[in-house]
Amino acid sequence: MNSLPLRTGIAAALVLVAACSKKPTGAAPVTAGEPALVAKDERSRHFAPVSSHLELGGTLYGYADVDGDALALAASAQVLVHNIAASQPQLAPLERQDFKALFTELGLDDVKAVGFSSVQETSGNYRNRTFLYTPDGRHGLLAVLGGAPRRFTGAKLAPPDCDFYSESEFDVKALYDTLNSVVSKAAGPNAASSLEASLKSSGDRSGISWLDVIRGMRGRVTIIARLDPEATQQVTAGPKPLNIPAVSLMVKVDGVGGVLEAALEKSGALEPSKDGRLHVYTLRSHPPVTGIQPVLAVEGKTLFAASTLAFLDECLSRKEGLETNPEFATGLATLGPEGNGLTWMSQRFFSRLRSLGSLNPDASPEQKHVFDIFALNLPIINQPLFSVRTNLPDGILVRSNWNRSLKSDIAMFTVYNPVTLGLMAAMAIPAYQKVQQASREKEMMGNLHTLYDAAEQYYLINGASTVTYDQLVGPGKLVGGLYPVEGEAYSDIVFTKGVPLLLHLPGGGILKYPPGPLTPAQTSLAPANPGPKRPLDDRQKRYQQISVVNNLFTLDEAAKKYYIQNHVDTATYDDLVGPGKLVRAINVVAGEDYKSLVFARGQRLEVRLSDGRTVKYPLGSIPKASQPEPSGANPAQGDDSQMLAMEENLRRLYEAADKYYSEHESTSTTFEQLVGPTKYVPAITAVAGEDYRPLLFKKDRPLRLYLKDGRVIVYPPQQKGP
Repeated sequence: MNSLPLRTGIAAALVLVAACSKKPTGAAPVTAGEPALVAKDERSRHFAPVSSHLELGGTLYGYADVDGDALALAASAQVLVHNIAASQPQLAPLERQDFKALFTELGLDDVKAVGFSSVQETSGNYRNRTFLYTPDGRHGLLAVLGGAPRRFTGAKLAPPDCDFYSESEFDVKALYDTLNSVVSKAAGPNAASSLEASLKSSGDRSGISWLDVIRGMRGRVTIIARLDPEATQQVTAGPKPLNIPAVSLMVKVDGVGGVLEAALEKSGALEPSKDGRLHVYTLRSHPPVTGIQPVLAVEGKTLFAASTLAFLDECLSRKEGLETNPEFATGLATLGPEGNGLTWMSQRFFSRLRSLGSLNPDASPEQKHVFDIFALNLPIINQPLFSVRTNLPDGILVRSNWNRSLKSDIAMFTVYNPVTLGLMAAMAIPAYQKVQQASREKEMMGNLHTLYDAAEQYYLINGASTVTYDQLVGPGKLVGGLYPVEGEAYSDIVFTKGVPLLLHLPGGGILKYPPGPLTPAQTSLAPANPGPKRPLDDRQKRYQQISVVNNLFTLDEAAKKYYIQNHVDTATYDDLVGPGKLVRAINVVAGEDYKSLVFARGQRLEVRLSDGRTVKYPLGSIPKASQPEPSGANPAQGDDSQMLAMEENLRRLYEAADKYYSEHESTSTTFEQLVGPTKYVPAITAVAGEDYRPLLFKKDRPLRLYLKDGRVIVYPPQQKGP
């Protein structure tokens, strides 16, 4: 016991323990074989809760913090719609919507982070996991996935040799409530009421209230399919019968049986009968598939649909079901007996589908080609595929034992995700604008060609060497009419025999016809004898507005870069525009003066055109609270009691949101999470019909309340510019 090797080993162990007990500072040291995390103050705050649901170290591991990305996408979409609406007036109602509020109502901002992992087992299959982190709960579109997990009980209905089984919870009512709320916010309460009324009345003739159907669809859908290993059926529709594997199907839908039964009773296509508590409705006609005689059945609130009455009876009278299948039992024990969604597919499910080609040796070459492509895209598996979805308190977890990892799905997502699509749009929009500009110039050159030919004809007929625009264009003249493309003034052109036509563009530049290089004299030439300008039509004004909005967009983006590069909150036009600067040049479109603009972080840009029109960027009017006030003015001065009451409501909501962020370690919340009995604010009373529910609650961002008269109240009031 007192040997030297033993004493040396004990000493070494003590040194190791002492070393392990030291607290690391900064980022963990990187050692071979050990993963290292970044320093805690640099780590995404959602990383730990997401990683706790995943398996690290396998074939694939991925994590993405998407907190706030949905609202950023909403802002980009709103700018895009604004630019399009400038040339498409029918989109004006959509342009006025608050996209961030709509995205929040849809629940698209509920997911704060996403994680996924894949681990290859010795059998060759993969344990896959995907986790959507929703720490503040789910609402909107995500609410359709159901509530708390429950035990999977429908497997007892399926035969032990079932080839496809699915049991999934749904809440269509939550989906309808969300869409109805979005319609109300986007188009007004009357539109939402109209939608509800149309759903109520649309099924009057058949005895169905589709609104009741939607409200009743809260429960689970169970799907069972068994493919016979040898027998086949024929599809007789078409010029030649098609052989398919014989299949038995049964679908069970909770919640809608009682709502639909009155309509089933009235249907002349169904033969009603009764089997105990089961009300059966058999299709009177025979479908074009041998061995199939569809049947519907209602038991209380549950609706059944089956390929035959015999298979329905077999499922409902079964004593032992799929749960006795050893492979199913093992898979369920591995992934858990509780959840909100389950999918099971056997090896035979795919092998029988691949046999379509061999079952139809006399098929046409085109059909055989389709069968071959179909078979190539079906997996070859050596054990059943199993997947379970579970709604957890902090998110949605999907676990599966599958034949492949999530690599291919992630690769597809990297191409077709919102960020990539946004970048593609950012690159495509300028390219599209260039193509559009080239198209407009081509159209203007066509107009010049028409005028040039008309002038040449006029010179010949009248023996003249000059002519005016009014002598060429008009009813009964050589050119019946000419329509400007971008507000260009053809009446300013000087027509002289043997001299090219020069057209000065509204945004700067000159077009020449016949085409050719411009001489220095032509470049500096101003229109001679311009005469009175014709008023612009709506189309010309829209084109001008598009160009001005694009200029403001360019300046706004440049200003944002300037703030970051120089650590400032303001900039001037001369800071941004000029040779070697962020913007090389800005072309004036309609007499607007960009040099007078003052750029301030968080403030909108606004320019006035020569005809008195005002163009703003980004969308909407300048919030009242952000407008500069005369020296010594009281911000509240002139506001009536209603305005003060609304500001008080915003103050209460803002302070409640701050408490919510602190207590839940969150950066966002909703009106519903703040207001109500036992919540942070018991109630909020509207003062003048204003609606506080669409408010966008984000940490460190002011609240913006949009009033019906177009005014905007901001709390806390934004700081005035210098």
